[in-house]
Amino acid sequence: MRRIIGILGVFLLLILLTAQKSEARNGLADILSKGGGKDIPINITSDRMEAYNKKDLIIFYGNVKATRGDTTLWADRMDIYLDKSNKKISKIVALGNVKVNQGDKNAVAEKGTYFDKTQEIVLEGNPLVWQKNNVLKGSSISLHLDQDRIVVNSAKVKIEPKTFNKKEKKGK
Repeated sequence: MRRIIGILGVFLLLILLTAQKSEARNGLADILSKGGGKDIPINITSDRMEAYNKKDLIIFYGNVKATRGDTTLWADRMDIYLDKSNKKISKIVALGNVKVNQGDKNAVAEKGTYFDKTQEIVLEGNPLVWQKNNVLKGSSISLHLDQDRIVVNSAKVKIEPKTFNKKEKKGK
């Protein structure tokens, strides 16, 4: 049921955005098909959605799930900001119970901000990132998705020790 509501909401928003000033706006179909300037679409489901055309803002409420390629983000609320000049996604702010998954990499926080231009997610509010048994904590954590890089401020790190044989210990 939630998925149907999300699909209907996106369809309704598509109609609203493309019906208004079609020559000045790309419409939601272009925004999602280009993924805010990238070639991978963003698929979003939620319990409820509100669109504010004059503010270039779309807000999703309740059980929000956004997927783009192999990256999925969940949250209680998600605000999507569109670039005023080209109406493409510029920023996504996820609030409440934020979770991010990309392959075997996972993260949780109270707030997550995604910047489409730089392909970066900034996690704040008790952020925690882990991959297998390796864990990162800090005051804020930046995930650079296209670079497979993480930046942690006020870092607390747990890295699983490697098992070395005697030859490796002597040689290094």
